[in-house]
Amino acid sequence: MWIHESLRQALDKTRGVGPGFNLVRHALALAILIFHAFLATRLHPALPSGAPGPAVMNAPQLDHASRAMDLFRPVLFSLVGAFFALSGFLVTGSAIRTQSVVTFFTNRALRILPALSVEVTLSALILGPALTSFALGHYFSDPLFARYFWNIVGHVQFALPGVFGDNPWPVTVNLNLWTLPAELYSYLFMLLILASGLIRSPHWTRIVVTIVAFVALVAAFAYPALLPVKANNTHFTEWYIVFMFILGSAFFLYGQHVPLHAGIFVASALAFYAMVYFDLLLPLAGIPLTYCVLYVGMQRFAWFDRIVRVDLSYGTYLYGFPITQTVTWLLLHHVPALHSPARLFAATVLITLVATCAFAALSWHWIEKPALALRRFLPPAKKAARLPPEAPIAAARATAADAVHG
Repeated sequence: MWIHESLRQALDKTRGVGPGFNLVRHALALAILIFHAFLATRLHPALPSGAPGPAVMNAPQLDHASRAMDLFRPVLFSLVGAFFALSGFLVTGSAIRTQSVVTFFTNRALRILPALSVEVTLSALILGPALTSFALGHYFSDPLFARYFWNIVGHVQFALPGVFGDNPWPVTVNLNLWTLPAELYSYLFMLLILASGLIRSPHWTRIVVTIVAFVALVAAFAYPALLPVKANNTHFTEWYIVFMFILGSAFFLYGQHVPLHAGIFVASALAFYAMVYFDLLLPLAGIPLTYCVLYVGMQRFAWFDRIVRVDLSYGTYLYGFPITQTVTWLLLHHVPALHSPARLFAATVLITLVATCAFAALSWHWIEKPALALRRFLPPAKKAARLPPEAPIAAARATAADAVHG
């Protein structure tokens, strides 16, 4: 069976893009949360402070048990990359459905900005004043406070004045915001395709996406120092996760030629693991990873859809890290018996999972869902009369693509 044929059958029986994508989004968000909780309770306390980005994960000195995680590092690399590949696949369907720059931009803004704005504001005005080691006057007058609101427009800031300075993972309030620039670049790529009018011709869209992906791969192989694939020992670089978005877009556009087969899935998973673990043909690693994500996304998980009827993935991603840092801070300061890394990790994960799911549910019901409801005021999608039969299969009902976080 092919990707588009599977998608057509799924759409005949379910509402939304595909039954498996809901589970994939939530599984990725939870995996990132648990992994960050592990690191946040094990980082060496002597780490330099400042304004760390994702590269801070190069510095941790993990205990002997943690070194066993080397075997799982390819899985860690897959987490954010898989998010972007899935986003590229679904957002391309949304772009084909809307064929409008204004509608596409508004859809993406309504999906991302309201929840992000609330999370950033809560961190700066509630979390920061509650936990800062500074006097409140000093906190609000410090340039870091005002600068933190730049996160809302994608200019990433990790620190708030005097917050989490003595955590095992110091200073950083919300590491997950590091993907914001890459997300904006990904949407800009799709906006350019829309603005150029190429989206009305899948043939030319395929050509452009193929050329961009090919040039990126050639450049990565030719200039590995300029375009490294790995940012550190757990994350791809920013340009590469944008490339993963483009790969997801390519898989959507070529979906009628991509078979879905368990054997190909297993081979792709093994190929990705080997490429990342042994640094073999590393720029190509995103291709088998994208296939794996979409293969799982095309499977049926009706049991999960019955249990999880709302989209908690974006809220989990947004709130997971600041809640992890807060729980770690509280336990270290008020429960000395949990200073053991193993005990601290277990308690942090348990409390963080419950608190994050609660915040994610509130975010969905009070912020995200009402914001998405505003889409009804947008003009209707243009008729895709010139698209070949295979292309609109997902595009016709890709509204759920506007609900994915990339």
